[in-house]
Amino acid sequence: MSSKIQHKFWKLANYDSFIMQYCPTMYNTVAGVGSFFLFQILIVFLSVYVAYSVFVSAFWFFGFLIALIATFIFYRWMNFLNKLHHGSIKIGIFIIQFFINLIIAFELSIPFCLSLFDQQILFQIYLKTGKTTIGSIEQLWLKPYGLYESWFTEKEGIVILFICVAIIILIFFILTTPYVLIVKNKKLSYTLIKHYYEQNF
Repeated sequence: MSSKIQHKFWKLANYDSFIMQYCPTMYNTVAGVGSFFLFQILIVFLSVYVAYSVFVSAFWFFGFLIALIATFIFYRWMNFLNKLHHGSIKIGIFIIQFFINLIIAFELSIPFCLSLFDQQILFQIYLKTGKTTIGSIEQLWLKPYGLYESWFTEKEGIVILFICVAIIILIFFILTTPYVLIVKNKKLSYTLIKHYYEQNF
């Protein structure tokens, strides 16, 4: 028997719950695909909210609202890609999405890195500008620059760079894996049953 949570994950992965009832061996596999999409949504929300906290910090409610709007936009994009991969997809589209996911992963990772290494970044900014405080506008380029400079410090630079790269790879993995699994699952029983159902009912 399938659980309600599995049904939610199936729906998130754009699999028909009715047809899934005839594919018991795929219950956990498809639920796993849906869980990746859930992680994507959470990462986008947290990344936008952390970015707001890093650059604005005040009025957390507006940060929460902006994060919700950004997450909704990403959800629409995710849903579009989801349906696209359930259909017949060409390798060229998959390659384009690969590079798009790499760019998105890089952008989503920046707020996390800025938040994690805030003290090191502020120190690098101080070395460059001699300022202990920076304005709300100039921090938009000074903080990313401070993060870049922190990668090349003698003692801890390699550690900071390694963690930032690891975050990018992790986010990229979460963004890409569910679509690979969807394509892989086309060879399993769900696709055959779906085609049979569509042709005969």
